[in-house]
Amino acid sequence: MTLHRQESFFTMSAFSGLLALRRYSLARPEVSLTEATTAVKHVSADDAYHDYETALVLEGLVPPVERPDADIPAFFRETITTLVKATEPWWVRLAPSGRDRVKAALNSHELQCLDAAGLFSPTPTSEIRKWWDQLSQQVRATDDTKRLEQGRTAERLTLDYEAKRLSGIGITCRPQWVSLDDNLAGYDVYSYDKGPIEPIAKLIEVKSTTRQPAEIYLTRNEWKTAVERAPHYYFHIWILPDQRLIELTPADIEDHIPQDRGDGRWQIIKIAFPEQSR
Repeated sequence: MTLHRQESFFTMSAFSGLLALRRYSLARPEVSLTEATTAVKHVSADDAYHDYETALVLEGLVPPVERPDADIPAFFRETITTLVKATEPWWVRLAPSGRDRVKAALNSHELQCLDAAGLFSPTPTSEIRKWWDQLSQQVRATDDTKRLEQGRTAERLTLDYEAKRLSGIGITCRPQWVSLDDNLAGYDVYSYDKGPIEPIAKLIEVKSTTRQPAEIYLTRNEWKTAVERAPHYYFHIWILPDQRLIELTPADIEDHIPQDRGDGRWQIIKIAFPEQSR
């Protein structure tokens, strides 16, 4: 779920209004929320001018807490956790880079809320460290899911591309989606090329990128497989979302491969390619 006006939810006025409502409702559970909102404004001058309109929305989102006033920073952390899931603020993506990066990205209202939750404490407790670690893990998990979806999209594009190419050269065999069944095969798609008599194998490692110029990451094992399977091995690099294809052979990439020196052995490299497509 994505809420509108997400900037208005991260305010101390809304957070404090929610806390005041929870306190009042715990003391008088028989009173409706509408009546509680009216009553709480008259109980304390400090609670008279909170943003209760937003607080009522938060009331429906934030899970019940037995004693919210027993540990107010913890209650605010629970509120922030709920809002992060509901509104997906852009600064959450900076969490794996550290608290300072997040802090620099917040507006004044967001900073005040996270400060009140103790999340920028110079001496963070184990609970605060755990909160940041969980947020970072969620971001990484989301990124992993997006990368997987992007990779599968590129593989489907290669299957479609190869199916059309095979039809065009008169080969009746269909390309096979190998990585869907065996992700350790060393290539993603098994296709075909014309041979002297029968069709011969065309093994395709599929990469995808949304960057310009196009760039890919290549592992040592992927390169080892490419060299061993040449000249039947190809790289398909899909530039998304434009769906443009760069098709390369190991010979096209060889000049970009680093050399081991001394006791050092390369494990993964990033390669950028000039603009070219099919």
